[in-house]
Amino acid sequence: MPFIRIKTGPNKGKVFEVKDQPLTIGRDETQNIQVLDEGVSRAHAEIFRIGDMAFVRDLNSTNGTYVNGVSVTEEVLKPMDELRIGHTDLVYEDSLSTTDLGIEYEEGEGTSSTTMLALKTEKGAARGTGREVTSRNLTVTTDVGKILASGKDLGPSLKEAVETVTAALQADNGYLLMVDKVTGKLVPRTSHERGEEGGEKKVSRTIVKRVMQMLTPILTTDATLDQRFMLSESIVLKKIKSVIAAPIVVSDRAEGLLYFHANKLNDHFKVEDLELAAAVALQIALALMSDQAGEKIRRGMVSTIRAVVTAMEIVDPRNQGHSERVADYATAIAVQMGLTREEIHKIRLASLLHDVGKLAVHQSVAGVSKEGMMEQHVFAGERIVAGIEGAEEILPGVRYHHERANGTGFPYKLRNDQTPVMARVIIVANHFDNLCTSGGGGQGLQANDVLVEMAKRGGTDFDDDVIKALIACQRNGTLYSGARLLEE
Repeated sequence: MPFIRIKTGPNKGKVFEVKDQPLTIGRDETQNIQVLDEGVSRAHAEIFRIGDMAFVRDLNSTNGTYVNGVSVTEEVLKPMDELRIGHTDLVYEDSLSTTDLGIEYEEGEGTSSTTMLALKTEKGAARGTGREVTSRNLTVTTDVGKILASGKDLGPSLKEAVETVTAALQADNGYLLMVDKVTGKLVPRTSHERGEEGGEKKVSRTIVKRVMQMLTPILTTDATLDQRFMLSESIVLKKIKSVIAAPIVVSDRAEGLLYFHANKLNDHFKVEDLELAAAVALQIALALMSDQAGEKIRRGMVSTIRAVVTAMEIVDPRNQGHSERVADYATAIAVQMGLTREEIHKIRLASLLHDVGKLAVHQSVAGVSKEGMMEQHVFAGERIVAGIEGAEEILPGVRYHHERANGTGFPYKLRNDQTPVMARVIIVANHFDNLCTSGGGGQGLQANDVLVEMAKRGGTDFDDDVIKALIACQRNGTLYSGARLLEE
């Protein structure tokens, strides 16, 4: 019979058999496997069997369920697959041989009908030739590495990383301070306070200044008695106790620092805590460098695309400003819909290029109808964008920007559920600009009139959620500020 073994946390070593009834996992005491850590929902996930196969299913948890480092909704389990529930690691293993390992079965508290296996090596039983080495610092740095490499926006990832380290250090406060590019001042980027919210921020200007200048991590078990800081006004007035501060260095320059504080002297930080903070600060520095490199590449691509758009507008002056406006509208809609920063960037690039095929098809061709010309510019745009290295992810926005939700668009006649979100957003933004500039017999229509007309077609011609986001953008004043929204 297969089983789940807990690898980390207070219940490390406990084993739970996967029977015919689902095995529930969560923070609540009613769960078969109770996992008590901050990142676990009351009812987080369940493991169940269908025939000889076992599956894990996320129960709409707050922080998600991971199998081998990948977030899953429902996934078939293979022997030795590692599950991550909050900050706790579990492993799915195949059946055990009770004869070989001397296993006794015990009924565990709070396990309902689930049998918990307690592994007991009897005298004379075979001993293992090795052992599993656990290290808090290794576990936490691995967790932070996964968080920063998850592909999510850097802001939420940094917040999650700070929360993870603050909890691991059992610090009362954890802060990530970063240098503001405009003012040059150090400002809070994110924080995690395990004590009462709204309390005094236990941050010492003296310690922060020293770390930023020396580019060296600092540990003090009691700052009020530390000769380096004891005369500092901020330390005396704020009664700052145990502190760890580690600089975040990018290109030999301090871009910020991690700062952790503990109030209780009997729980002061130790050298291994300083090593953990320094290692995470290095990981954050690498993540920032990667983000900056990616941003530089994006700016270069945007500049190239703008040059192509300019050429397109020279060829056909009737399209002057159209692509830029569509990009602004699409960006605002994407932000309103809560898409990730990376998704918004891709939508903006695809919006700028959605009509690039008009470079090749901009004049009437004998024997080709207007509808045929429209289809030709989509096909031409596909070929142009497909030839740009690295542009594969924005190709759907060019390919499908004339489709309709009910399948009456062109050239592929896809329904809404067959059309990528990127294209659904651009379809609405493109149509909105066309009506505002050329609707009503070529004179253009008022934006409010266009919104009313498009709202009636939500769910038929256009994705209803995108239409709702478009209307919300008009109401909250962000519709015409797409470029600014992306910079914030």
